[in-house]
Amino acid sequence: MKRVLRSSIRKFPGSIVGSLTALLGSLLPSPRLASYVALGAAFWVVAAILPAFRVVAILYDLVLLALALADLGLSPQPREFEIWREFNPKMNLGARNEITLCARSRAKLPVTIALRDETPETWTIAPEYSESLLTSDLPTVNANVNANADEKSAAAIFAAAPLPLLPKVSLRLSAGQSASGKYHFTPARRGDFRFGFLSARYGTTLGFWFRQFKREAESEARVYPDLSLVRRYELALREGKMRDIGLHLLRLRGRGTEFESLREYTSGDEYKSINWNASARSGKLISTSYEIERDQTIVICLDCGRMMTSMAVSKTDSKPDKHHQNDGSPESLSPETPLSKLDCAINATVLLSHVAASMNDAVGLLLFSDGIVKWLPPRKGRVQTGAIIEALYSAQPSLVEPDYQVAYEHLMARKVRRALVVTFTDIIDTQASRELLSASGALRKHHNALCVTIANRDVLEMAAQFPETGDALYEKAMAQRMLSEREGALERLRASGVGILDVEANQLTVATVNRYLSLKSRGAL
Repeated sequence: MKRVLRSSIRKFPGSIVGSLTALLGSLLPSPRLASYVALGAAFWVVAAILPAFRVVAILYDLVLLALALADLGLSPQPREFEIWREFNPKMNLGARNEITLCARSRAKLPVTIALRDETPETWTIAPEYSESLLTSDLPTVNANVNANADEKSAAAIFAAAPLPLLPKVSLRLSAGQSASGKYHFTPARRGDFRFGFLSARYGTTLGFWFRQFKREAESEARVYPDLSLVRRYELALREGKMRDIGLHLLRLRGRGTEFESLREYTSGDEYKSINWNASARSGKLISTSYEIERDQTIVICLDCGRMMTSMAVSKTDSKPDKHHQNDGSPESLSPETPLSKLDCAINATVLLSHVAASMNDAVGLLLFSDGIVKWLPPRKGRVQTGAIIEALYSAQPSLVEPDYQVAYEHLMARKVRRALVVTFTDIIDTQASRELLSASGALRKHHNALCVTIANRDVLEMAAQFPETGDALYEKAMAQRMLSEREGALERLRASGVGILDVEANQLTVATVNRYLSLKSRGAL
């Protein structure tokens, strides 16, 4: 018994020190308290001149100390708050993703609490700013704000406090209630990421102190290729609004090979589609419609080599709209998210494979650099689309030159039926185009080849600028030379029978899908 008592006595001072350390670590004096302390210091300056004034200075300090301790003891304590985050663990690359920060209070007094999240360093944070009674500078989302003048001052002080560039939201918590706030961010890389701690800060009742604390809230998130356009495509397809997302879904009745129906001739129909026998029987012109083949094959070849590591811009400037959050619409896209050319091509591949699968076409995927990285044989259905997304999730570029010959020989060795082979790559000089042209020779005998490249906006703008200095003139000349060599290389590929689609990154996805739909409608697959 004595031994246990002695052990408890030895631990007691240590526990006291730990508690005091934790308390001091959670305390920050407010500017209000600092101003009152400064006023007390002024009283002592006066007391040095007028000794009779010392009594006033001592009483002032005692009253201030009592008020500060009472404010600390009667205000809500950090243990009375719960904070956590909610999010979809599967996130979209280069698109706005939503995180919800939540707080619940068990305190008996209302309080305004500011939450700060610790996100991965490479993510671009886009907090929502809204008009608030708290302060015009503090991001306040989904909070019921009814604050008095003291709370206004405390929130304004917190907003101006030097904090790391991390997402922050301010919430008004009533007694025993909970609230939530949202912020948005844009991942610029695919892969696994981890969130860190959640931190909180709130002002005490009399405004003498700020209390701050943090909670362990580590959680993992996986950033996948952008699936927002897939959701928009499905929605537009159901509502018949394909043109709203930039896709030109042509009639499925076209120049196929299987008879579909007879219909009355309309302006714009080709003359060879006129069925003269049916026209003679009915006394008016009748056209024959053929159903486009649906069981075709498309193979997407994705260059993971050196040139696809360069950066591109995949989103255009737009102003977020609070009614269109996280749906992939233009209103919900963050301003100009820089992505690598490989990531832009991956986002286009996701929608292209989904559209092709929805038309009952078999879709395959070939990832290559200086060798074969991944091969998925062509298959139909949404299961194949999911397998393609999982394969693209882990795809990363490497600093090697792409070997088109190895890629196409691997494809032809698999004896795939005649297919549309879409190759996402980048060409900047004649050497790269010469290698692609040589490798495409045997491929064109068995498949329809389409080469998709991403135009470099920086080079285009540099070539179009008006030079004002000698350096600017040199940059303009070099940019025009690069564009001339690039256009010559693409023209040689085009003359050899390889289809060419050269667009900027922000048009890549829609332009690629439209080219696929155009080829399919003309029976060119």
